[in-house]
Amino acid sequence: MLRLGRFLPFLALAASGTQAFADPPTSPITDSSYSIELYDGVAIGNTAVVGMGGATTALAIGSSGTLFNPSAPAVKPTTDTDTWSWDYHIDYLNGSLSTDYDNNGFTSADGGTSVFTGGIGLRVGEWAGAITATQQYAPVDAMVTTPQGDVPLQASTFRIQGALARWVPRLDTAIGVSLQTAEFDFKPDCDGPGCESLFNVSGAGLELGATWAPRRQSFRVGAALATPIAGGDVTGCDPSDCVGWTLPERIVTPWRLAVGGAYRFSPSDWNQLVGGYFRDEKSVTVATDLILWGSSPNAFGLEAFGDHMLQRSGRHASVSVRAGVEYEWLPGRLRVRGGTYWEPGRFVGVSGRQHLTFGVELRVFQFRLLKRPRRGRISLTADLAERYSNGGLSIGFWH
Repeated sequence: MLRLGRFLPFLALAASGTQAFADPPTSPITDSSYSIELYDGVAIGNTAVVGMGGATTALAIGSSGTLFNPSAPAVKPTTDTDTWSWDYHIDYLNGSLSTDYDNNGFTSADGGTSVFTGGIGLRVGEWAGAITATQQYAPVDAMVTTPQGDVPLQASTFRIQGALARWVPRLDTAIGVSLQTAEFDFKPDCDGPGCESLFNVSGAGLELGATWAPRRQSFRVGAALATPIAGGDVTGCDPSDCVGWTLPERIVTPWRLAVGGAYRFSPSDWNQLVGGYFRDEKSVTVATDLILWGSSPNAFGLEAFGDHMLQRSGRHASVSVRAGVEYEWLPGRLRVRGGTYWEPGRFVGVSGRQHLTFGVELRVFQFRLLKRPRRGRISLTADLAERYSNGGLSIGFWH
């Protein structure tokens, strides 16, 4: 699947607000006794997830669903009657259309952060597993001399998740656990000799999840709980003076609790294996999530760090409500999606903002591959909020 983050530039105009606000409080970095908080308040995932406002805890399936619920690899698509199956996902979010990607209250003409996520999953019988990775880049306003000349510095975070899940037939429930590792990296934005990482700090945590899909019913319930990550395993140059930078001694991610529900209106019950290759029927699926993030002690934002500044992040716990709907308008040919969610204010002095999302998925052709019919599809999606705009084009298979 190919996803282009610079789609529909005119949507940035619709998302831009005219409200004036004062710059939030920041302070210069004077020593290493601080942490960088790794946190994403916006909807991240494939076009279906974004189009439905990120409400996916009860809908999570496969490798892409593992990002939100580690039980997802063991939740079968209703047409999957094979003894084993596999799937993958690749998605890219480019903040170039956003003037304030992480809602820290400061606008930037270059859009700031970009995020990549990808993964692969495998199911054998009732057992399943998946590996996903997420990388986030933030610009740094500094140069460093290398054998290749003066090149800009780059701050990035990298998270990898390995999940193991099992479907329990007598409970109609998938249960999963995952190990997550996160690291903060500081290096010249180049490849080759002299471009090695200057500083790296990493940590790890656990996530538990479950999805209840009672057979012959049309609703599902999901929940996921992630422990905080507080990493202090530092390697590289002296944090107190790394090419003129004072670097953090730790990285942190807040604990997260997500609970969600979904209901599918259609001629047949949702939670049943129907066989065949496709489930072509007119349907409406609605979903909602409640997400809680914990506080993070002595934590500060990544983008402000790129300007040699500290901006307090995660002083208090925060909550987000998400909701979305998908309508399979023309069975096997056309789906439309819409949603909304509240992105809480994570930074001191910055309020939250409401997002509106929508999407469309169109089947464009059909062919046979390895003796099985396949359908190609094109999906469009957009996520709009004040100072934020994310649009996407996805090309892949119809499921």
